[in-house]
Amino acid sequence: MATAKQTAVANGSDEIQQRAASDADAVQDGVNIVAIVGAFHRHLLALHRSGVSGDELFNHPVALSFTSKLNSLCRMTHDRELDALGAIRRIERGESVEYEVIPL
Repeated sequence: MATAKQTAVANGSDEIQQRAASDADAVQDGVNIVAIVGAFHRHLLALHRSGVSGDELFNHPVALSFTSKLNSLCRMTHDRELDALGAIRRIERGESVEYEVIPL
């Protein structure tokens, strides 16, 4: 049996969502990961405070746009993700790890 598709509405008349969308669009040309993560955090908090939460927040176009940019900056692939997860477990245990650096 097919599950009904669940949807939500991003409120384009809400100033908080407009600002978040504007920054999500602007960072698509950015390369400063610290600034991008900071803006992402700021907008996620603002959206949450305005009543967007749970699955609606995880799937909001702003969240997806910032996530897409971070994936792009980090050159994320499935193998790269698995390597990173393995590396953080080793770092947690106090080990040093070598990792690949892919230039922008």
